[in-house]
Amino acid sequence: MVVRRERFLAEMEENVLRPYEACRVYEEELVGEFECPVEAEFFERFASMVGREARVLDLACGDGRHTLRLVERVGRVVALDLSPNMLRMAGKKCDGWEKAAFVQGSMFALPFPDDTFDGIWFSQAFEYVPPERREMLLESLHRILRPDGILYASVETWMYPGLWKSLRELWGDFRLFFYWRFWKGRPLRWGEFLYPLPPGDIWSWPPGWHYHVHTDRWTLRRLLRRSGFLIDRTCLHDGYIYVLCRKGERKPVRIRQ
Repeated sequence: MVVRRERFLAEMEENVLRPYEACRVYEEELVGEFECPVEAEFFERFASMVGREARVLDLACGDGRHTLRLVERVGRVVALDLSPNMLRMAGKKCDGWEKAAFVQGSMFALPFPDDTFDGIWFSQAFEYVPPERREMLLESLHRILRPDGILYASVETWMYPGLWKSLRELWGDFRLFFYWRFWKGRPLRWGEFLYPLPPGDIWSWPPGWHYHVHTDRWTLRRLLRRSGFLIDRTCLHDGYIYVLCRKGERKPVRIRQ
């Protein structure tokens, strides 16, 4: 069962990467520079908290939708993404800015020493982190942040401010989980699901299924606190949990999955 799960996760990592390698359209043309006013507000607060001279990691930067804005506001930005295609697009967007560096790599094997960054900007990528790897990832982020460093994350969830919409989304998650786990026999854990990704002008590849994980508010708070983060602010808006937190002094404590 463990080997089967590992094979599934390797397949899903490739599944996540493939459409981004095929993408030819900048994301802000689809959703805007920021996902919503809440994200823009959190960006302003993040930039204020880290300061003008900060060294910031734009983790899972994608096509650089936020990288350029970070470069304009802080001292140095390192943008990391798994997709070479996304990094090329981000590099073009930040052309002429010497204080931006681009690194191709995985968020699960961060190539940075301890206490490297004053802030980490982690927008709309936590949904690609399998449940058993969330703790490991957060501990890695804690490690590479300097004392009192700032972490921003936007985390996809089934939760909404309204009860009925939350229940409707939760029911949708349950149906997808049940279908793939028990009908198709895929080794999913609760919160994971696959959804159809149609072909088109954006994704120039055959239609398929895309991997996502939903995280509820209580689980996210627990993971952050157990990983040594002090939560500064959270906001639940339109299927995302927006959170700003600060690196605490205590060492991360491992959670058993």
